[in-house]
Amino acid sequence: MNNRNIVFPSIVIVLSAIILFVIGQFAEPRFQDASVDAKFFPTVIAIGQILLCIALIIQHKLKKSPEQLDPLVSKMATYAVGFIIGYALLISQIGYLFASLVAFTVYLLFFKVKKPLYYIVAWVFVGCVYYLFGEVFYIALPEGRFY
Repeated sequence: MNNRNIVFPSIVIVLSAIILFVIGQFAEPRFQDASVDAKFFPTVIAIGQILLCIALIIQHKLKKSPEQLDPLVSKMATYAVGFIIGYALLISQIGYLFASLVAFTVYLLFFKVKKPLYYIVAWVFVGCVYYLFGEVFYIALPEGRFY
């Protein structure tokens, strides 16, 4: 019996393990004075995904109460996949900064968030990440085709 609480975390664990292998092939950036190399952040994310998915599987196994089986793919999961694909395409066109501002805003509008503070926090977060990567770590974020 397929259960999305087991299937999807297992898929993410396998993909993250493959990504960890591929990350090992990254060359060090030669064109910028970075405090970390190109392998650091993808490695941290992949390891974090593996640990999170293992925790999700363990949590599901420890549940003793019988639960109603959710469908393997829901409308919200379909929306999430479409959102991520759209965000990736937008980054390649207009760059990280503007694509992230648009993506956070669209996400909050989609879920009908009315509190202005949430929008401000999202925009400040994007600005902080942009500053952190550009000015602290000296890692260039995607600028898009128009720059």
